[in-house]
Amino acid sequence: MITFDLIINPVILLLAAIAGGLIGLLIGRAKLAKSRAKVLELEKEMMTAHAEILEIQKAYVQLENKLEEHSIPVISMKINGKDNSKEKATK
Repeated sequence: MITFDLIINPVILLLAAIAGGLIGLLIGRAKLAKSRAKVLELEKEMMTAHAEILEIQKAYVQLENKLEEHSIPVISMKINGKDNSKEKATK
């Protein structure tokens, strides 16, 4: 019967654990930096979109103010106090 003698060197085991921890730390930091960069990019995109919305809203308000300045006469289609012949016919 063949037996395998497995001898674990504690120094190599400690070095492997430290190396694995460092590699994991570096991978985690890289992922965190990538996600932070993505968040900053999305924040910039949202700020640009909001700035565009504010510009459009400002132009809309200016247009409304411009239309209020020009008094456009509105003629009422319904004459108050007088009876129309169509209203009499439907009653």
